[in-house]
Formats: sequence, structure tokens, C-alpha cells
Amino acid sequence: METINGCTVVVPSDAPEPVYFGPAETQDAYVVIVGTFPPGQPAPPVHLHPHTDEAFYVADGDATFQLGDREVPASAGCLVFVPKGMPHTVWNSGDRPVRGLIVVSPGGAEHVLVPVEAG
Repeated sequence: METINGCTVVVPSDAPEPVYFGPAETQDAYVVIVGTFPPGQPAPPVHLHPHTDEAFYVADGDATFQLGDREVPASAGCLVFVPKGMPHTVWNSGDRPVRGLIVVSPGGAEHVLVPVEAG
């Protein structure tokens, strides 16, 4: 990662994982996390974020999102938007790593993870 004339120029495919652009780099507008998760890695527990929205872009691989009570498959090129307050989780549902990015907005808000009990 390199900054040129105030712009952050990004992320080679061989960059260490994950790459994080925080509120300082985006003037509190959003947070961006670029990363990979391998097949078989457990999904985080179903949770919600009371103050922040998330958008997940799947660049490569196959993921499945649980959004409320629905399961939604997402493959390379998909964007999944999760509004604040929506119970969700995501897992690698394929046989190769999932590469992509997560955008959290607003960047200056506390990104709280609130577990949601199975019901």
C-alpha cells in the first residue's frame, strides 16, 4: 500500500492479509477490509451491528450469507449489502478461498458486534 498525492493506491494480490483502511484514511466515511477466508473456516456466530451498515464484495470464490432467516449464495462478482440491525453471518461454502472486501459505514461509528441468539 502506498499513498500518492493523498490517494491510497492499493492492494496487490500478494499483499499480507487482511488489509485495513480505517476512519483516518477515509475521513470517517467508511472502513474497508480486504481479505481472504479459507474453505472450512467456521462462520462467525449470527450477529448484528446496531450502528453500522456492511457491504460485502466477493471477488473470488463462493460464500453463503445468512440474512435474517434466509440463506443467500454469493459468488465472484456479487455484492451483498447488510443494513444495520440485520442479523447475519457469512461462510465460505466453496472448495477454494473466498477473496473480497467488506465496507463498513459510517467509518467513524463504533462497529459493535451484537450476538443474536438462535430462536
